Amino acid sequence: MTKIPLLLICAGLLSTQTFAAADPINLNCDATLQQDYTPSDFIDNHDGTVIDLRTSLTWAKCTIGQTYELASNTCSGGGTISYANWDEALLAAGSYSVNNISDWRLPNIKELGSLVDRSCAEPSINLTLFPNTLSSVYYSSTPFKGRAVASEYSHLVSRVIDFANGTEMPLGQHDSSLTTYAVRAVKGGYR
Repeated sequence: MTKIPLLLICAGLLSTQTFAAADPINLNCDATLQQDYTPSDFIDNHDGTVIDLRTSLTWAKCTIGQTYELASNTCSGGGTISYANWDEALLAAGSYSVNNISDWRLPNIKELGSLVDRSCAEPSINLTLFPNTLSSVYYSSTPFKGRAVASEYSHLVSRVIDFANGTEMPLGQHDSSLTTYAVRAVKGGYR
């Protein structure tokens, strides 16, 4: 049995803790701001899924509508689907499959918020882990019931996160001329 020096193992572990701002993929990140998480908080399964070690959630690496490229372990295409309403987003997440991995769901607002990295903007997410993520509004499964007085929120709507800047908000009236309303699927985790 070959013994590997401890120093070599430690150096190897430290080299995987790439800071997003120093990573050429994450040019959208500010090196002077503290990251909300680092790639070492996740395991990239190289099959279109990423495990968050902080929550035990398994995330789809790509936004629904993009294509996962196994050979390059990346997401291609900007052709994500803009879902017209919350029901369509819930159904899309539930029927999603990547590399024959199914049983996905739409994340709740806290789960989705765990992907926001406020040291990054447009999109406010780590692009090493989630390549080619849209700087867009993403649905959650968390409902929002507005007051009957506010006509914009007189019905049940979804809470969403705008990954342009990481802002959480209720989704009022869907306006397809303004932005894309996207979905990232999740499974498992601590419930």
